[in-house]
Amino acid sequence: MTKDKRYTVVKNLISGGHLKSFQAIFEIIPKTVVLKDLHIHNQRFNDMLDDVSLFLLLELYELADLLEVDGKIIIDLAHDQYMADQKRKGKRK
Repeated sequence: MTKDKRYTVVKNLISGGHLKSFQAIFEIIPKTVVLKDLHIHNQRFNDMLDDVSLFLLLELYELADLLEVDGKIIIDLAHDQYMADQKRKGKRK
């Protein structure tokens, strides 16, 4: 099975410092492509995108492998997304 070419696009954007958010990955690579490659059910993947804290550490590393980037980069992007989501939730209260 060949890997979707958009993974390379995201890798280059991350390496160039142009991709700054976890959600931006899925603006370039359709989530259906990623969830199939990670073997995650659609509903669970949607839940995980709504709340990145639901991602398993292993799944973040597997995503990093698909993107061919260091796992810490993806974990940092997920962490930043989580913190931004928490700030947004806090403002709603």
